[in-house]
Amino acid sequence: MKKVSIGVVGAGIYGNYHLNIYTSDKNVENVVVCELNERRKQQAEDKYGIKGYSSVDSMLQNEQLDAVSIATSDPYHFDTAMDAMNHGIKYLFIEKPLATTLDESYQIVQLAEEKNVRICVDFHKRWDPAYNAIKKELKSGDANLIRGYMSLDDIIDVPTKWLNWADKSSPAWFLGVHCYDLIRYLTGSEVETVYATGNKGVLANQGIDTYDSMQAILTMTDGSNWTVENAWVLPNTFPKSNDGQLVIVTDNKYFKNESYRGLEQYTSEKASIPNYLFMNFDEEVPWGFGIEPIQDFVRNIIENTDFRANVYDGLQATKIANAIHESVITKKIIKLEK
Repeated sequence: MKKVSIGVVGAGIYGNYHLNIYTSDKNVENVVVCELNERRKQQAEDKYGIKGYSSVDSMLQNEQLDAVSIATSDPYHFDTAMDAMNHGIKYLFIEKPLATTLDESYQIVQLAEEKNVRICVDFHKRWDPAYNAIKKELKSGDANLIRGYMSLDDIIDVPTKWLNWADKSSPAWFLGVHCYDLIRYLTGSEVETVYATGNKGVLANQGIDTYDSMQAILTMTDGSNWTVENAWVLPNTFPKSNDGQLVIVTDNKYFKNESYRGLEQYTSEKASIPNYLFMNFDEEVPWGFGIEPIQDFVRNIIENTDFRANVYDGLQATKIANAIHESVITKKIIKLEK
């Protein structure tokens, strides 16, 4: 395969990232978009000079696509993934999470296996240079993991203004899956048990029935224990739209990484901390660790090489998030099925 033809489903915030990256990639010969919202569809057509469709079925019927890139809202990945595979698409790129129910994730995995479809899930923290430096150090030495801590939080505008489906999600589904996957990626081990708690109140008082914050303790197969905390009710005055940190203690090493990357910016209205390593669209070819997963998706298809985050990784993150919700509700330790 010399060049790739790709259909992007969803033209929201992340859908536009996909479209920008694919239309800038010399290895992509054709890009089309499917968007239910007519205004957003027209905007994408005009901005990128591409053809737009109002339904997935119409796009699949009228285009000869090699791959489909799913950037719909989190609760709506399943139908598009199943439709694309049943139509004969052999490569899927799906924004995290793979799906927001365990049953849907299993169905996606089963159909992918039956139809020999390769799926990449966008856990972009696997491309973050800081985390890869930690992973390399952990693999190269004789350190034995003792405990870890990871937090990832969003400002309250995310669930109240950016998303109109926050009531169908949670801090675990929207933020936590990044953490669970990164922990698996760094340690090379799996989660055995989880115990979790959650709080409701702030968002519920605004008519959004979901958790404000969720905390979980993960026990890993390597014997280490991890604490993961996720919330999306930070004040909007926070200098970034999100915040997070990672701490790892081993028997002979200590690692710490924070979301602050050394650059602060101040105006007369607000302080900000630009995440300049994540995504940059100012140059002819977009760059950043948030962009590399999409670029690598194209390269992996052409070179027939493995995806860094595949459908199995997506399934594992879903299993962990599902177990965390079960633990919050039952107030019990949940053992993950193998």
